[in-house]
Amino acid sequence: MDDTQGSGRPQLDASYPAPPDYYKLFTDTNIQRLADMDHNEAMEDPELKFLAVPPPPKTGSYTVFGRMWQVCDQLPTLAEQNITQLYPDGPIDRVAELKRLNHSVLFEFLELVDVLVKDPSQFSTCTERIRDVFVNIHHLINEYREHQAKETLKLMIQQQIDSKRQATERTLAKCKELEQTIEQLKREAADTKDEISTAVASEENQTDSTVQGNAEQHTQTQITQDGLAKILEAVQGLT
Repeated sequence: MDDTQGSGRPQLDASYPAPPDYYKLFTDTNIQRLADMDHNEAMEDPELKFLAVPPPPKTGSYTVFGRMWQVCDQLPTLAEQNITQLYPDGPIDRVAELKRLNHSVLFEFLELVDVLVKDPSQFSTCTERIRDVFVNIHHLINEYREHQAKETLKLMIQQQIDSKRQATERTLAKCKELEQTIEQLKREAADTKDEISTAVASEENQTDSTVQGNAEQHTQTQITQDGLAKILEAVQGLT
């Protein structure tokens, strides 16, 4: 499926590109036919092949909004992009080459300014050279992407390890703090139990003393009452 309308003209430069003509094939009838049909048969049907989901590509390239993308994501060479390579092949010092290309950009820009002053009609040659320099710079930088991805992954894993280690340390510290609090509560409970036992024993002793004192007082009262009764009987006998 390409980015064209029914007339075949590309719609990439349109602000609101028209939908492709095959959207008209998405009718209820065709959808029902697709549901009742085998995938291979649908791919052979001139109408249903636009409704059937094609298998994902495994090799080659595909186009999205006018840009070519490789199925196997890999960095294309400058030769594949029809760009002149401005640095040597083989092992190189990429930092030194990037600095050299950066100086080349400044030099080419000065050349462009000089051309615009003397012969503006020749500016396209200078802009092409500047473009080649920038593409070479980007290509060198993109060769670091794999290394950058590995280092980023290592950093993320290290951050996760550090975060989990800190969480573990906080948990252990909190557990230790809880153990100390529990031990303190146990000691306070034991002290409170001893105080309660002492208070109960003291209260029992006080109660026993009170009961004993009341009993003695009752006995004395009883003796006094008996003595008074005898005295009354003696008086009544005399009368």
